[in-house]
Amino acid sequence: MQKWEYCAIKGVASMSRDMHPNFPALWGFSVEGLKIIEMKGKDEKEQVAHAIARLGEDGWEMAGVGADGEVSHIIYFKRSKPE
Repeated sequence: MQKWEYCAIKGVASMSRDMHPNFPALWGFSVEGLKIIEMKGKDEKEQVAHAIARLGEDGWEMAGVGADGEVSHIIYFKRSKPE
Protein backbone atom coordinates (compact mmCIF):
# COMPACT_ATOMS: atom_id res chain seq x y z
CA MET A 1 0.00 0.00 0.00
CA GLN A 2 1.26 3.50 -0.89
CA LYS A 3 2.28 5.65 2.09
CA TRP A 4 2.41 9.43 2.12
CA GLU A 5 4.00 12.19 4.14
CA TYR A 6 2.44 15.63 4.50
CA CYS A 7 3.36 19.21 5.26
CA ALA A 8 1.72 22.61 4.98
CA ILE A 9 2.60 26.27 4.74
CA LYS A 10 0.35 28.07 7.22
CA GLY A 11 -0.30 31.80 7.47
CA VAL A 12 -0.06 32.64 3.75
CA ALA A 13 -1.87 35.90 3.01
CA SER A 14 -3.54 36.71 -0.25
CA MET A 15 -0.89 38.07 -2.62
CA SER A 16 -2.95 41.28 -2.91
CA ARG A 17 -2.80 41.87 0.87
CA ASP A 18 -0.01 42.37 3.33
CA MET A 19 1.26 39.22 4.98
CA HIS A 20 -0.48 37.81 8.04
CA PRO A 21 0.63 39.55 11.26
CA ASN A 22 2.07 36.22 12.41
CA PHE A 23 4.91 34.96 10.26
CA PRO A 24 4.05 32.22 7.76
CA ALA A 25 5.38 28.85 8.86
CA LEU A 26 6.14 25.46 7.36
CA TRP A 27 4.35 22.72 9.30
CA GLY A 28 5.68 19.18 9.00
CA PHE A 29 3.34 16.36 10.05
CA SER A 30 4.63 12.97 11.18
CA VAL A 31 3.80 10.17 13.56
CA GLU A 32 6.43 11.69 15.88
CA GLY A 33 4.48 14.96 16.02
CA LEU A 34 4.34 18.42 14.52
CA LYS A 35 7.47 20.34 13.47
CA ILE A 36 7.03 24.08 12.86
CA ILE A 37 9.57 26.31 11.09
CA GLU A 38 8.72 30.05 10.98
CA MET A 39 9.55 31.90 7.77
CA LYS A 40 10.97 35.18 9.00
CA GLY A 41 12.65 37.57 6.66
CA LYS A 42 12.57 41.00 5.09
CA ASP A 43 10.18 39.90 2.35
CA GLU A 44 7.70 37.35 3.65
CA LYS A 45 6.12 36.82 0.20
CA GLU A 46 9.57 35.96 -1.13
CA GLN A 47 10.07 33.50 1.76
CA VAL A 48 6.80 31.73 0.93
CA ALA A 49 7.61 31.62 -2.80
CA HIS A 50 11.04 30.17 -2.04
CA ALA A 51 9.52 27.55 0.30
CA ILE A 52 7.01 26.45 -2.35
CA ALA A 53 9.76 26.16 -4.98
CA ARG A 54 11.99 24.21 -2.57
CA LEU A 55 9.18 21.80 -1.69
CA GLY A 56 8.65 21.13 -5.40
CA GLU A 57 12.36 20.45 -5.86
CA ASP A 58 12.20 18.03 -2.92
CA GLY A 59 9.36 16.03 -4.49
CA TRP A 60 6.39 17.58 -2.67
CA GLU A 61 3.16 18.08 -4.63
CA MET A 62 0.51 20.65 -3.71
CA ALA A 63 -2.51 18.71 -2.46
CA GLY A 64 -4.92 21.47 -1.48
CA VAL A 65 -5.56 24.92 -0.06
CA GLY A 66 -7.65 25.86 2.95
CA ALA A 67 -8.63 28.96 4.90
CA ASP A 68 -6.64 29.96 7.97
CA GLY A 69 -8.92 32.63 9.40
CA GLU A 70 -10.22 35.54 7.37
CA VAL A 71 -7.03 36.85 5.75
CA SER A 72 -4.67 33.93 5.31
CA HIS A 73 -4.49 30.46 3.82
CA ILE A 74 -2.89 27.09 4.38
CA ILE A 75 -1.27 25.30 1.43
CA TYR A 76 -1.04 21.52 1.89
CA PHE A 77 1.60 19.31 0.24
CA LYS A 78 2.18 15.56 0.01
CA ARG A 79 4.84 13.23 -1.34
CA SER A 80 5.40 9.48 -1.49
CA LYS A 81 6.98 8.15 1.65
CA PRO A 82 10.12 6.14 1.00
CA GLU A 83 9.68 2.47 1.76
